[in-house]
Amino acid sequence: MRNGFQNMRLKSSIFLKVLLLCMLQSLGLVAQNSVVITDLKYPNLNLKEKNLYYLIDVDDQRKTGETSLGEIIHLTKPTPLQLQTRLQTLAFDFWSHSLHSHVEDGIPLTIRFTKLSFSEKREAPGKVQGECGISVQFLWYRNFEAIKLTQYNAKSNYTRPEGKFNHEEFLTKMLSDALLYFDKWMTVNKGRNSNLVKGVKLVLLDDQGRPDSDTVFYAVDRPLRYDDFKAQPKMGRYAAMVFTSISYEGNSRVVDNFLEVVINLKVYVVKSMSWMKADSKNPRVLKHEQTHFDIAKIAAERFKRQISSLDLTVEDHDSQIQYQFLETYREMHNIQKAYDHETQHGLNLEAQRKWEEMVSNELQGISEIKI
Repeated sequence: MRNGFQNMRLKSSIFLKVLLLCMLQSLGLVAQNSVVITDLKYPNLNLKEKNLYYLIDVDDQRKTGETSLGEIIHLTKPTPLQLQTRLQTLAFDFWSHSLHSHVEDGIPLTIRFTKLSFSEKREAPGKVQGECGISVQFLWYRNFEAIKLTQYNAKSNYTRPEGKFNHEEFLTKMLSDALLYFDKWMTVNKGRNSNLVKGVKLVLLDDQGRPDSDTVFYAVDRPLRYDDFKAQPKMGRYAAMVFTSISYEGNSRVVDNFLEVVINLKVYVVKSMSWMKADSKNPRVLKHEQTHFDIAKIAAERFKRQISSLDLTVEDHDSQIQYQFLETYREMHNIQKAYDHETQHGLNLEAQRKWEEMVSNELQGISEIKI
């Protein structure tokens, strides 16, 4: 009875082991009757740009299984070729052997496999025709968005004698060539490819414009003059009207792996759209119109401060700056309206004096105009 019980326990143990093996096979972690690559050498690759990047992850997007490398001819029959461990683990260790574990201010690189496989067929007795191929993408997750830097694709056809063959050498070469390709890509693209930029640097310029008979650009030493009002005066109770505005031109370039965004800001008066009645040409009227010009300058300075405080992103810096400009322009329009309303277009001398003081204080950085 005791021996029978022991036999039952032994049979149960064997059954469980067989069941576990089947489950592992179904998960692709163990292959039956397969050739397994166990001895892969890790070379020290000559990477000239390895101080610019480091490896943080390897992603296997293949549909063939985590350890599968395709099918080869072994002992005259098609046989699965397997890795001893998952491809992600093996490739990460292989490439990391030639890279720094971390690079300060370097690009954290993710390498994604979309293909890595061998395929062989028996052409004739003693002769095998084979093909191996690799396809990997080099990614950078910048601000949580995947940036595809480049992709490496390679394929090799070979003919070999039937019998033992060193597939490890082919695998070593494919993995090595992939990282060497990326390193050379970095050499060509560093400092010039927008996908490699680490952030945005803002450069703000006051554009004085070209000498133009129809435009006055804001300058402290160049106040408005009577002859800047070229348009035909309009009928009505107002003595003058100045057309003043702000605008900007932006361009960008990659400098030292940063996106340098240059903003040329213009504050100007258009002479052909500004007018002053002949009998109103006096210092009081001119000062009122000059204050309109000063308010435009204040708006430009506020715009510069506001965009300087933004966390500009590589992807959206254009829309961020445009939005802030529209907000600034709307604010300028409201201040100009308030100025004309409270001063009654310069007729209320006390209010005019108050506004001139407020404008002067903001231009000097003493206090801001509140409306």
